[in-house]
Amino acid sequence: MTDLNDPIWKSLKGGYGELYNASVLLRELESTNDENRIKEIMNQLWSNLYHQGDVDLVSYFSLPHLIRIGIENKICTYDILGLVAAIEIARHSNNPDLPEEYLESYCEEIQKVTLLICQHSERNWSKEYTVCATAAIAAVNGQIDLAETILNTG
Repeated sequence: MTDLNDPIWKSLKGGYGELYNASVLLRELESTNDENRIKEIMNQLWSNLYHQGDVDLVSYFSLPHLIRIGIENKICTYDILGLVAAIEIARHSNNPDLPEEYLESYCEEIQKVTLLICQHSERNWSKEYTVCATAAIAAVNGQIDLAETILNTG
């Protein structure tokens, strides 16, 4: 996982194909527990990390941090899970590849989405949360067609 203070963040492109430094919002997400601010941050991240099926390196670099922050801060929102599923689906489509030197660590880190989901197993899940949780599990396990079907039917 690339440190949020690493200068590489300033050179990464987002879903619009333009430079986008997601580390700023990820650090803010890391330091807030205000539900309204979390929602605003997630809306901004959705807008910049995923655009109509387009993703780029900043999207991939951000996912492990989103999962980590969700676990550490016990964030129970379908937004993180939906973004994990959407970016993983897009990564297996016509989008830039994750550089080989990051791939093994990335795949290990995104598997931790199941820990995030398990933290909230005692709650009553909304339909949106259930759809995003199951799609995220399918996506991080390489079941891209299933993840896409779950998101599209949810």
